[in-house]
This record gives sequence, C-alpha cells and structure tokens, in this order.
Amino acid sequence: MDKCECGCGCAPAAGETWVVASTSGVSVRKTADPGSGVLGALGLGSEITVTQQVRSGEDFRGYVSASKPGEGTWGKTEGWVNLLPCCKGTPSKWVVTASSLNVRREPDANSARINSLPTNTKVTVTTIKKGGDYTWGFVAYAKKPNNEYHMRDGWVALEHCKKA
Repeated sequence: MDKCECGCGCAPAAGETWVVASTSGVSVRKTADPGSGVLGALGLGSEITVTQQVRSGEDFRGYVSASKPGEGTWGKTEGWVNLLPCCKGTPSKWVVTASSLNVRREPDANSARINSLPTNTKVTVTTIKKGGDYTWGFVAYAKKPNNEYHMRDGWVALEHCKKA
C-alpha cells in the first residue's frame, strides 16, 4: 500500500523527515514484525527519519531514528514503526486568529464539525491541502492547554490562523 493514513498519498523514502500524523501514535518495535516486542512509542507530531523500509502486502514498516516533540535527545528513539500513520515533512506551528475556529473531520467546509478552537489556540499542522475556497491544515492541538498527552486532531481552515 503506497498511501498513508492521512490520505495525502505519500510514501516514505529512506533518509527523509516524516512526522507521526495519528493521535494514537505509533509503537516502536525491536524488529519489523508487527508482533515483536515494543521498545517505546512516539506520539502525534514526533519527527522520524526513515533509514530502512520493509513492505509485506499492505504492511509498510520502517527503521527510524526519532525524537519526541519537545524532548530533544532525551526523547530520542530508534526501532521499527508502522509508517502508514505518518506523513512527509516537518510539522509547523500555527495560532488561531478567529474568535472561534471550527475543527472538521475532513478538509471540507461541509464536513462534520468535531470541535471549535478559541482565539490564540496553538496548533501543530502536519498536512496542508487545498479544498474548495480554503487551504486546510490537519492539526493537532491539546485538549487541555499545555497537555500533549491529551491530544486531539482534525482539519481547520488556515485562512483563520497565522504561522507562529
């Protein structure tokens, strides 16, 4: 399978920077076998560098060197991860400028509203897509301010945000 979970159609290439784009994160394992022992986990927004890849049917795994957000070398992890919930590129930081910004399930103004964010909410954008009249960003944001362990995600119109 050459398509990632985020739907952007990307497939990692060795040595490129990618980011975990799933709120459930990814497990870091000893081997490429999905049943092998877990060494740790990387959460939403973790940057990974793929150095090896293994494909087996729809399974797509990579040996990565990664850093957990905000932890520098202390959060550095190496091992095998499922690459399907990952997207190409480095996440960017944005701030909501609207008084209230809808978070949508899909990058579409008619998609279900799953939340709203107040002015000055900080978000991390992992994927950007054009859709209709808007530029959509797939964002991660803390359910409670400064609490990265209760992350949520969805799509917002970036016209109502500014780069931090």
